[in-house]
Amino acid sequence: MNETIREVWYRYEVVRAVTSLESAVENGKRLGRKALYFGCWDRIGHYWHDTRGSHLWSNTPADMPGVWLKLADGGLLKNGKIVDKNTGRVHWTCAGAEAFWYAFYWWDNSVDRRGGSNSGFYVRGFGWPEAQEAFDYACVEFPCVVGRQINPLVLQNPAKGNQSLRV
Repeated sequence: MNETIREVWYRYEVVRAVTSLESAVENGKRLGRKALYFGCWDRIGHYWHDTRGSHLWSNTPADMPGVWLKLADGGLLKNGKIVDKNTGRVHWTCAGAEAFWYAFYWWDNSVDRRGGSNSGFYVRGFGWPEAQEAFDYACVEFPCVVGRQINPLVLQNPAKGNQSLRV
């Protein structure tokens, strides 16, 4: 069989990507399930919170995709060209080099009524594809966030995903 250099390189990249994904998933599972919330807890101000509502300030897990720290405040929604309208539609992506994480994000005016207000759950410890399971886990971990929503939260395309960030 005479493969071109491009075909060999493509096959190598596919194998490398699958191996990286498997490694990140296994690391995430080994580290254990964790759910974080980014948004307004009980007053205006978008911050990272643990399941008790405590501010994490700069103490987010080191294995979390770093780009999400910059994109959590509306950036994921804007990058996906999601119109700033509170509909209850929850969009998601996944990424991770050290550990595999899911990001679930939506426009949210349940606390902050100003435009551009959003919320997100960030979840580790699940495999691929397990978006629905990871989202359900986050909803159980943050019942106060889910319960205050103006519209019911509905995960979009749980079997396929909207986009994938590689970090």
